[in-house]
Amino acid sequence: MSAGGPLRALAELRLRVLWRRLRGGSGVPELVARIATFAFAIPAGLVFAGLTGAGAYQAARAGPGLRSSIPVAALYFGVWQTWMAVSLSVSDRSQLDLRRFLVYPLPPARVYGYGLAASVLGDPFTWFWCLLLLGAFAGAALARPGAWLALLALVSLGFVAATAAMAALVQELLGRLLRGRRVRELGIAAIYLGLAFLLLSSGGGPRPGVFQAIRTLARFRWLAYPAALASEAGAALFTGRSAAALPWIAALLAAGALSGWAAYRLALADARSGGEGAGGAARAAGGGWRLPGRLAPLLEKELKYLARHPLVTVLALIVPALSAFFGWKVAPHLPAEAGEVVRLLPLVGLAMYTHLATEVFWLNAFGGDRGGARAWFLAPVRLEDALAAKNAAVYALALALFAASAAALTAAAGAPPAWAVAAAVALHAGAAPWFLAAGNVVSVLVPRAASTSIQRGGRLSPLTALAGMALVSAVSAVFALPVLAALRLEWPWLVAASWAALGALGLWLYRLALPRTARLLSARREALLAAVAGDDE
Repeated sequence: MSAGGPLRALAELRLRVLWRRLRGGSGVPELVARIATFAFAIPAGLVFAGLTGAGAYQAARAGPGLRSSIPVAALYFGVWQTWMAVSLSVSDRSQLDLRRFLVYPLPPARVYGYGLAASVLGDPFTWFWCLLLLGAFAGAALARPGAWLALLALVSLGFVAATAAMAALVQELLGRLLRGRRVRELGIAAIYLGLAFLLLSSGGGPRPGVFQAIRTLARFRWLAYPAALASEAGAALFTGRSAAALPWIAALLAAGALSGWAAYRLALADARSGGEGAGGAARAAGGGWRLPGRLAPLLEKELKYLARHPLVTVLALIVPALSAFFGWKVAPHLPAEAGEVVRLLPLVGLAMYTHLATEVFWLNAFGGDRGGARAWFLAPVRLEDALAAKNAAVYALALALFAASAAALTAAAGAPPAWAVAAAVALHAGAAPWFLAAGNVVSVLVPRAASTSIQRGGRLSPLTALAGMALVSAVSAVFALPVLAALRLEWPWLVAASWAALGALGLWLYRLALPRTARLLSARREALLAAVAGDDE
């Protein structure tokens, strides 16, 4: 058999599985949802590609200097930053499970490479970022046609490959490091100690200037080696120094290959050790948490599940860190003359983002139960209580993330006024019942088996992901109306009051919908169990 024979067989297998899904009951809606997702991402990418193309056109004609180097660095570092942030927090991109293919006569390295490439090509976020790079390439080609464009294309391709490999490597490393309970605790403690140090160190004295901050960040830019190497190569190419770009291009390709190889070796070792189920010996159950109320045992079960999930630990590490960075780099530049309501937006954005970051749990509430979901229908437990316990646990997680992120933002940007904090808390609490009520319905109608690993723990079906996008957009639009009214009337207090009223309305609708959703869950018991207790591929 030729070298490509096993991979052709693997591709055929994946196509057959896809065809079987399309022929299933939810196949057509899943296909429509995936098409709709790309139909949104591609036009948006084309719009922003025009902007990057205009910037690249000016940079290619500017000659040596900051007018050419800064736009190139901003392009690559901006794409890298958003790519890594989405990959580690809210991405629902699926990856091939190498453990399943070790029993077949297939080269593991090629299988892993195929899975990584397929996950990148199937991610609408990646299409968006690649369109930005394509727009920059088109702008450079219009500004200065020539053979140097072949090297520029190689830089962009190498950057995409290196960034995808780095994201996979970081996910594998986090999956390996965060299995131990002590490591998780130490990691989270390190983040918050660092934020406390930032708060103390920035408490007095002037903030560093822009150029001083840039010089400080330049020392650490090699940690983002795909963007750093690509920007060095791109800056040389845009200034007509093709020979000087060759070493940087070679380093970029080598770094991408090394990252991919390291990610593969970690994934292979994890697969051979038994995968995600080989995390270590089980701990004693203990005496429980002694929570009050009728839902206490169910709530304790759900909270312990979330506490053990590695994705939760990643969110606890990443989201506050991103908030601190935003508070340091963006929030101070909001114009004071824009008004108090505009300066509220960073804190408000965090309140909504923490719900978005946890959507994998409230849009697929039963996915993590797997075979244990049968207990909800066998045990003497009301399905209303099961849904309420799951919702309460997810909201507790989102609230903890919001509190930590708001503290990080405050440490970096300064303390906001009391009314702004009250408004953000009202938004976070007020939006929750809307998200949770709709998420319960989606969880029942479109269930999917979920994995408890970082790489695969964020998986949502295309239909569920599209529903999540629609829900977040709709709820954000509803809660944006009081902001527009407050800007018009110049009444900042109207924001918190309106959000509290919307939250009360949402809570009433949630309590009204909960028994109806429980009856829907009971009616769809067999379909839900077949989905969540089956194969997550």
